[in-house]
Parts: sequence; C-alpha cells; structure tokens
Amino acid sequence: MAQASTSRLLLCELADFIRQGVAGYPFPDPSGGMLDCRVYLHGAPEDQDDNVYPFVIIRWLEGDVESMDDGQTILRDTVGLVLGVHSPHSQAEAGLLCAELLDCLRRMIWKKRLLAQRFELVEPLRASIPGIKQEVHRFHMATIETVWNYVWPPKALEEAGMSQMKTIAPASSYSREILEQNSIY
Repeated sequence: MAQASTSRLLLCELADFIRQGVAGYPFPDPSGGMLDCRVYLHGAPEDQDDNVYPFVIIRWLEGDVESMDDGQTILRDTVGLVLGVHSPHSQAEAGLLCAELLDCLRRMIWKKRLLAQRFELVEPLRASIPGIKQEVHRFHMATIETVWNYVWPPKALEEAGMSQMKTIAPASSYSREILEQNSIY
C-alpha cells in the first residue's frame, strides 16, 4: 500500500532531496576548513559545535486544508528553509556564500517542482533575510519559503490504519538514527 501524503512525509522527502542536492557542495566552516552543507529537520542540534555550519534547517511553518467540489481534500503546507553560513574572513564573504547557497537551493527546487510524485510546488518561490525576531539561529542569514499542494487520502489516516505515529520505518530513505537526531520520533 502506498504511503499517504502527509506533512511529515513532505518534510522528510524535502530534507532527503535537499541533502542529496547539496552533497559534495563544500562551504567554509568556522574552523577554516571546508564542509558539505548540513541539513536538519526543525532545528540545529542541541550540542552544537563548529561542524554545524553551513546548514539548511527545514521546518514546517503553516498550512491549510480545503475541501474541493469533487470531494478531494487539498492541503497547502508552507515549509521554510533556514540557511546559515559562516565566514572566518568577513560578513561580506558570508553574505556572498549565503547568496551562492540560495541560488543552489532555489535552482534545485524550481527544477524539481514535483516532489516524490505527490507534492507540487506553488509559485512564487520566495527568499528573504530574516528580521531580528524571526531569526532561528545566530548564523541564520536567509530563509527560502516554499509552499506545497497535495491531496489527502479519502479516509482519515487512523481509519485507514496508517497513522504515522505507529510507523517504525522512516518516511523516506532516512535511517532511524538520522530521524532521531532531528527530533522526529
């Protein structure tokens, strides 16, 4: 049986897609070395060290549900991608690195537009610099706001016996260890 489209599945599929897309795309880290961009669900790890940067944090922001005339239930979820980079040299260089990461991610998402054959990107794809009250992390330099449309199954998940809370296997190709690190379970 195919897995139902849910906000949880959207987050996991998007994290997997972005993790694959930024693999092998190194950025400077605070120690002066180069690291691949890290991808986290909802927030950076509690025990942060210098290896947390550069990062993309994927977090659900808001959503709505709408009934259609044909009986389908359409969902629209807004997911924010929080970008954080560090430059040991200057804020100007950090800003340019952030612009590079923004370009990379926006191009990837724009080209994909249909994630996991079920989540459709809604235009426009927005990016912005966070205000002080919106900062998620001290190295939070930009946010990409994505909006996704998808359809719920005709029955509630619990009625169909597919509650995600009962699922032991992760929603995508993640290992359970990765999900535990990101506070999904």
